[in-house]
Amino acid sequence: MNFAKDFSEKLRSQISISDIIGKKVRLKKQGKNFSGLCPFHNEKSPSFSVNEQKGFYHCFGCHAHGDIITFTMETEGLQFKDAVIKLAEEYRIEIPFVKNNLTTQNYIIRDFEIAEKIAQFFHKNLYSTNAVEARNYLKKRGFNSEICKKFMIGFAPKSYELLTNYLRELGFTDKEIADCGVIGKNDNGKIYDKFRNRITFVITDKKNRPIAFGGRSLGDEMPKYLNSAETDIFKKNLTLYNYFLAKKSIFEKGFALLVEGYVDTISLATNGFENTVAGLGTALGNEHLQQLFTITDKIILCLDGDKAGFNAMKRLVEIALPIINSKKNIFFVFLPEQLDPDDFIKKYGKMEFQKMLDTATPLSQALIDFTIHDLNFKNSSRLLAEEKARLEMELNKKINLIIDPATKKYFNQFIKDWMFQSSRKTNKNIFSQPTKALLLSNKKLNNFNKNSLTILAFLIKFPQLVNYRDNDFDLRELSFEDEKFNEFKEFIINLIDENCQNIIESLDKSDFNIYNVEIKNILAIPQSNDINLNKKFRLLLLKDLLTNLERQCKENLNNAEIYIYKNSVESQIFDLQKELLNSL
Repeated sequence: MNFAKDFSEKLRSQISISDIIGKKVRLKKQGKNFSGLCPFHNEKSPSFSVNEQKGFYHCFGCHAHGDIITFTMETEGLQFKDAVIKLAEEYRIEIPFVKNNLTTQNYIIRDFEIAEKIAQFFHKNLYSTNAVEARNYLKKRGFNSEICKKFMIGFAPKSYELLTNYLRELGFTDKEIADCGVIGKNDNGKIYDKFRNRITFVITDKKNRPIAFGGRSLGDEMPKYLNSAETDIFKKNLTLYNYFLAKKSIFEKGFALLVEGYVDTISLATNGFENTVAGLGTALGNEHLQQLFTITDKIILCLDGDKAGFNAMKRLVEIALPIINSKKNIFFVFLPEQLDPDDFIKKYGKMEFQKMLDTATPLSQALIDFTIHDLNFKNSSRLLAEEKARLEMELNKKINLIIDPATKKYFNQFIKDWMFQSSRKTNKNIFSQPTKALLLSNKKLNNFNKNSLTILAFLIKFPQLVNYRDNDFDLRELSFEDEKFNEFKEFIINLIDENCQNIIESLDKSDFNIYNVEIKNILAIPQSNDINLNKKFRLLLLKDLLTNLERQCKENLNNAEIYIYKNSVESQIFDLQKELLNSL
């Protein structure tokens, strides 16, 4: 029995060569590399160099050269297989044993060949006459032909057989085609193209060879994003999108920027953040972090600013704790307003995004913030003694996952210092600012959020509106586009239903107190409690609806029904405003 063909490459990607060599050679940082006295011949001046980025060592004196495996073989006197097993056991990496034969090796060669042909097929189709919608979408996202070529972006036609027939013409068998990851098979055993009417993104290995594909739907077909099935050459847990192109920049900048999707990666890379890589969806794991830690000591995680992105980052905290140490650490960027990195860059620009990176939340603080969120304390600004005890117990459980002694020691100290400081706070929310921004809101409200907030302010000032209903709206059933305002609405309704005498005071003590300034400014505007109150409230609801429809019109340029509805709402707003003016 032998281990899988790609296992030695997995070891090279997950184990730092300076860690291995540093156990036997005293290394000194010298520019981008490390240097030391060569262990293979006697010397007084160091001529032995270790290149962390490329994963090899070289001696300019005796010309010894190799990677972590050859170094282990030479210094331990082991055969290749034994050196691989020793490294795997030392770093607790599971060894996948397989039966090795020439046929299997030939299959793998063919897998790379078919993936290359599929990449060429998709890219060529991007410039066909039926890919106008795809090119318009890419242009809208800011991706020109040069970017599409660099990242091998393509288009899968709306057909069940074009790709299949193309591969057959090239001489690939139906079994080879069926096993390539982008082809399906129906109940009758007939193969068909799974990627249809989709923008395609090529996923490459560490040598920049195509191994898999991602596809974004241009129509209503679900899922919105579709990835290749796993194959002999493609394993999701070992693959990071854009790793090959980002590797040099990661090494030069000193950190890796880890995001969620293909578009975010390309957008950031073309805006100067070339050190960006992505997991395939939110399923990031230990292997991905280990892979990045072989070429950098710092990872900044920046997933989408929505619930799924938040939960993925929270899950990664516990995955990261056992592998961080005094040199290797992780930071978190929490994007506001449910934006993804591409949206944020477009809305606020590169400089603001760089500020987000510069103020990224360290793992130690994120650990506290996530734990408080999980415990769901009603008033996180003033924790009771019992709540602090529970918080400390949960944090200690997580800190015990840390293996590195020094890191564990100072995480414990950080928690103790934080608990002491939080006990002295009286009116401040104990969440760090970046986390609070994600959980609740960004202080910079857009027009849509202002409309929603004004509606809620009206509800606070005039609690009788809690049962407002007309032919178009029912306040209790009303759903805002932004989920955080739906939660805020339910919070206010519950207070009104419980006959709360001072809603503002209850708001001050809640996690929604970040809206205090905006709410109080709106409440300060004089509003007479007269017969026109319901009409004024309906006007606010119509304006909120109009903002939503305007956004939908921009996203659905050819949908006439939305435009007709929008015009109808505009007309209602005009008539209602005129009616209110005449009543003054």
